[in-house]
Amino acid sequence: MSVAILPALSGLLNSVGQSLDIPEHLAEDAVVRYEDVGEWLATDEKLSTAEPEVYPQGSFLLGTVVRPVTEVDDFDVDLVCQLAIEKEATTQQAIKTMIGSRLKAREDLAKVLSESRRCWTLSYPQKFHMDILPAIPNRSRPPTGILLTDRDLRLWQHSNPRAYASWFFQQMTRTMRAAREALAKATQASVADIPEWQAKTPLQRSVQLIKRHRDIYFRSWPDTKPVSIVLTTLAAHAYSDEDDLATALVAVGTKLASYVQQRDGRWWVENPVDAGENFADKWNEDPEKARAFFGWSTQLARQVTALTEVTSLGEAVATILPWFGERPVSEAGRALGVTTRGLSTAASNLSVAPAVPALGDSRHCRPPEATEDVRYRATVTATVHRKRKAKAVWALRHPVQKGLWLRFALHTDAPAPYKVRWQVVNTGREATEAGQLRGDFYDGDDNSDVRWESTKYKGTHWVEAFVIKEGRVVARSGRAIVRIRD
Repeated sequence: MSVAILPALSGLLNSVGQSLDIPEHLAEDAVVRYEDVGEWLATDEKLSTAEPEVYPQGSFLLGTVVRPVTEVDDFDVDLVCQLAIEKEATTQQAIKTMIGSRLKAREDLAKVLSESRRCWTLSYPQKFHMDILPAIPNRSRPPTGILLTDRDLRLWQHSNPRAYASWFFQQMTRTMRAAREALAKATQASVADIPEWQAKTPLQRSVQLIKRHRDIYFRSWPDTKPVSIVLTTLAAHAYSDEDDLATALVAVGTKLASYVQQRDGRWWVENPVDAGENFADKWNEDPEKARAFFGWSTQLARQVTALTEVTSLGEAVATILPWFGERPVSEAGRALGVTTRGLSTAASNLSVAPAVPALGDSRHCRPPEATEDVRYRATVTATVHRKRKAKAVWALRHPVQKGLWLRFALHTDAPAPYKVRWQVVNTGREATEAGQLRGDFYDGDDNSDVRWESTKYKGTHWVEAFVIKEGRVVARSGRAIVRIRD
């Protein structure tokens, strides 16, 4: 692979991966939704003694979600609802019924609820659905092993999504740290405020691209396509800490099949956190699945190897278009200024965040309360929280949903003692109709350098901190813009 084309090629592939990602506004909606569901289950009198805990598993937890091939399909968010109940004290049906009954008891959840063989599904109009899988602890696989319900099977099924995620992230410890640091720097946030699902390493992007390649290849015979857990496990074994995506994809794509084992004449892809579990067990029941995997992986290896021979970005776009689909490749190409004839110019509805009205009339904003004599620096950072004083779920960087809380924190080099006054200004139709344009000044919470505000009104607003010392404004942060969407 030409050293000269390598950065551009990695940039193109990363842009394709971004196009395949669950859009950030949908990911944030999903986080808020499943934490809300967990809270609803935990406040039930019958369930509360079982300490219900809802947490993500699968691609959402691993950061390898892939957009559906067709626009009519939803993003899939897999969740576990774990109850602290011993296996001997319950049944699969009882566990599932307990959770389903509580979900049905809330009108808004009942409207979007349906039941399947193993789980309860909440299908939201925002183009994603959440599969909630009932589970209890597996005491033979402490501390994170679980037992799952299955209507069609007599025995409990075992799993360990948290241990698997830990193993997966261990395969890319250094590059994940680098990805989070880069994102924190780009967004002026702290690394601690960057969730792992928001950062992407070459391994995660490679898994996304390989899964998309599989989805395109198997469109006409989906029943034989290899499941994602097999591809993710093989890719994590094949990844050798490559720093750039192009090199990682070629390495993973060419070595993927070599990590499939044969044990006593049986195909075997071992669960790395449970030596007794074979992710490829169905291949032994249906040999066509094994043949399909090896046929596809051979083509994958041949095609990613072809990437080493491209000499321009335009050639790369034309090469990868049939592998990953016209829409994500055309979006990636346009983002990088590649105008290849025949590429679609339509934007995906899934990628478009809800619109937010622009900054409105702010003549109601009051002037500073004191004479300005700015001598020091001041900045404000903001984080998003489901509830006031709860843990942060992400840093404020783009439009945020209604019904959440924002924590604004002042950082200044002004020497103490000083006083902080916070100006909160709303604009837009909703705030106007509610008589809540505000524009006044407020103290920090508990006379601290922190101010909490809720997200109530759709529109563009702002918060600014003023540092007052000896009756003068000695520092001001500048406006922290807040855009609130539906």
